[in-house]
Amino acid sequence: MNNNNNSVSPGGGVGMRPPPPPGGGGMGSSAITPLQRNVIFYGYLILFVFGFFGHIVSFTIFHRETLRKVSTSTLFIYMTISDFIYLLACFYTFIFIGFNISVTNKNMMNQLCRAYSFLQYFCMCCTAWLLLTITIDRWLRVRFPFRVRELCTRKRVTIGACVIVIVSAALNSHLASPFIEVVPGATVCSSSRTSNPSYEYFYMTIWPILITILQIVLPTILLSAFSISLFVELRRQQQQKSQMKRGRRVFLDRQILLIMISSIFLFFITQIPLSLFYILMTYTLRSKLTIEQLIQFNNFTVLVASINYAASFYIHCLSSRLFRQEFYHVINILRSRRVGVVTHILGTDATQTQLVRLREIK
Repeated sequence: MNNNNNSVSPGGGVGMRPPPPPGGGGMGSSAITPLQRNVIFYGYLILFVFGFFGHIVSFTIFHRETLRKVSTSTLFIYMTISDFIYLLACFYTFIFIGFNISVTNKNMMNQLCRAYSFLQYFCMCCTAWLLLTITIDRWLRVRFPFRVRELCTRKRVTIGACVIVIVSAALNSHLASPFIEVVPGATVCSSSRTSNPSYEYFYMTIWPILITILQIVLPTILLSAFSISLFVELRRQQQQKSQMKRGRRVFLDRQILLIMISSIFLFFITQIPLSLFYILMTYTLRSKLTIEQLIQFNNFTVLVASINYAASFYIHCLSSRLFRQEFYHVINILRSRRVGVVTHILGTDATQTQLVRLREIK
């Protein structure tokens, strides 16, 4: 396969990888305009700033005593870690496209390209199936309320998360193999010219559809099915006024349910454009659009999909009163620690003066 074909060949179509930078040679090098580079630079910069802050706070909140004993919160912690790793992988795009940095060391670029491709696909699969596991966990709690302590334990969900990690790693392991390399003069990941024809056919024809089904389409269908069943069962229980509990436990269950619903909504609106692009690109768009147009669509859909891995904290804050309360508790703890540090350094009198100033500001 020549370089021109590689620059537009699918590792899933134009896939989960950045397009080639300008001035890098080959057809792909002219596909990045200053506008697209600015979109990549500022778009990912915003995702990094808000995403990393949100994930750190989310990890802290789900680890608090109020939530950490619930199996669903354990799954949310695992999903937060997956989203965090996904954002780290996006630095590949941010550095080599946003900053327009070129590297002449081909071996290093090949290794970075493989790591980038594997981590992004791996985290997308993990996040999608962890979200489905969260939904199943909530479904089991509603459907079998008297077996919650047996079915919905932290040990069981941890085992399920380990299975998801292992299967996702195995599914995407070929992306870390020597069969994948960076296109010369670009940062596009594609099948190498030394790969055998069978793998090249799999990578260009089968892989785009396979990964789209497994990481987007199938989880979306199952999420929809379990969500509908969950709401039907909740509606039935409310009408019959049976198996209804009161107090803190019901409030906690309802708030976690809201967090789950907001996560599903975010997944839907960000991943569906990417799945449609992959499918249409494989069967239709590849022959009708130019390289530049394909890369433009790819950049947009990937950036939109990346919002799912950066905005969960803010969606949770909007949807759940409990999550907001826990966030305020974290802020108050940080303020208390700050006052404690000031007390230790400056003494009691200086600290009292500092507290008076804080009250005046409020």
